[in-house]
Amino acid sequence: MTRDLLRTLFEAELDRTRPFLDAVPPDELAWAPAPRSYTLGRLAMHVATLPGWMPAYTTRDGHDMGAGGPGPATPSDVSAITDAFVAASARGRAALDACDDATLAQPWTLWRNGVVLARMTRAEAIATFALQHLAHHRGQLGVYLRLCGRPVPALYGDSADAQLGPAPSAR
Repeated sequence: MTRDLLRTLFEAELDRTRPFLDAVPPDELAWAPAPRSYTLGRLAMHVATLPGWMPAYTTRDGHDMGAGGPGPATPSDVSAITDAFVAASARGRAALDACDDATLAQPWTLWRNGVVLARMTRAEAIATFALQHLAHHRGQLGVYLRLCGRPVPALYGDSADAQLGPAPSAR
């Protein structure tokens, strides 16, 4: 049941994320709102690759953030973002499909340079570092789009730029 719920939530977040990646303007990939900020292209690539992190939660006992690299580079074109998202989504689905509820109940640890930052179940790690992390950075991407003067896709409800459709009728 846990895996099925996580898979449903994962698919919903993928569906919500794709319009944001499709909205990334090809002529603004190198733009950043501040010197310490990711570029728009680099942030979009981060969002695109997050679903592919799923095996880190389903097959490993934890992750050491200190062992990470510099993060994604700014892509040269938007097709690289879309391609990365399609591939990462497939890896995420496969990782979830390959595990069961007993696996998701196993402990998982987040470290930084060997220091424990958090301990939780694999399911909690997926909820926190896959689903919520994706939502967080997708929100940042929406702000970047707004700052570039681009329309922000509708998400959980209408945006100032897009409507999801007619409201459901009251029963």
